Amino acid sequence: MIPRLPASMKCLIPLGMVLALAACKARDPLPAPAMAVKSGTEGLQPGHIFSDRLARADYGPELIVIPAGRFELGAVGKDRNAPASEKPAHAVELQRPFAMTRAEITVDEFAAFIASSGYRSLAERTGGSEIFDLASGRLIRAEGVNWRLDHIGKPARGDYPVVHVAYADAFAYAAWLSRRTGRHYRLPSEAEWEYALRAGTDTVFPWGNKPKQLDKGNLTGNGDLFPNGRNWRNAITGYSDGYWALAPVRRYSSEGWGTFDMLGNVSEWVEDCWHENYRRAPASGEAWVNEGCTHRVIRGSAWLSSMEQSRSSFRMAMPAERTNARLGFRLVREL
Repeated sequence: MIPRLPASMKCLIPLGMVLALAACKARDPLPAPAMAVKSGTEGLQPGHIFSDRLARADYGPELIVIPAGRFELGAVGKDRNAPASEKPAHAVELQRPFAMTRAEITVDEFAAFIASSGYRSLAERTGGSEIFDLASGRLIRAEGVNWRLDHIGKPARGDYPVVHVAYADAFAYAAWLSRRTGRHYRLPSEAEWEYALRAGTDTVFPWGNKPKQLDKGNLTGNGDLFPNGRNWRNAITGYSDGYWALAPVRRYSSEGWGTFDMLGNVSEWVEDCWHENYRRAPASGEAWVNEGCTHRVIRGSAWLSSMEQSRSSFRMAMPAERTNARLGFRLVREL
């Protein structure tokens, strides 16, 4: 989704991971095939792509290995308009590499979990979720909406990112994958999420410091009209990405370390509880969690987001039980 980085862009070299310099090189916009893993993966190198076996002929979501390293979490100095919630920027050291799902979890992947486990999502139990209303241009509550439906309440395509999922639903999917594979799947920490998105960059946006450098990603362009001909109030001038709302995963170029759609398409749950700023935040990259917290952090812009929410450090508080048409998730798998 993120355009190619200029060759002159400075990279932060992860600890002992020379291969991470690939973040400064051109990226292949086409997804690489997964490799089924039958044994331990402790020796996998950064950039390695694989999938864990679920059953004899089934595999989990495609993963890519993210290198260990240091970076600055939060709003960088050039981002002068960043809110206080993204400050103070502070050094974080991720001492171990980890694997991350390359794309957001899809409807088909979530359906496999439901079919296997019999789990009922929060939206199913509460009777509805929030869809996008074409007439008003807002998210509104609708009865009978759950993960099987898309942003306007129609049957969802299997390759769409799953939406209408609460934090507990994402947590349950990760626990199911862990049981099926014997590996530890979980939601990413806020630090892991931003680290993977930045992919060695230290700029306001993943593609640079200027909004106009944006290439293609599923955001709100004024060329992306609603089916009824209306346009976004917050539209990016002179921009079109080919989809007015949700897009199938992997429709745009990958980010620097081989992930897709970390910006645009849907915002994503992470493990951390919401804190008003980064004072006293962990420097280890672990999730910052308080027992009994009611609000979690979501990361990344979505199909209805403007440029302001496309900054690398953008974060938002979200009630853990909230479900809507803009919010999905991806996972981390520990190595």
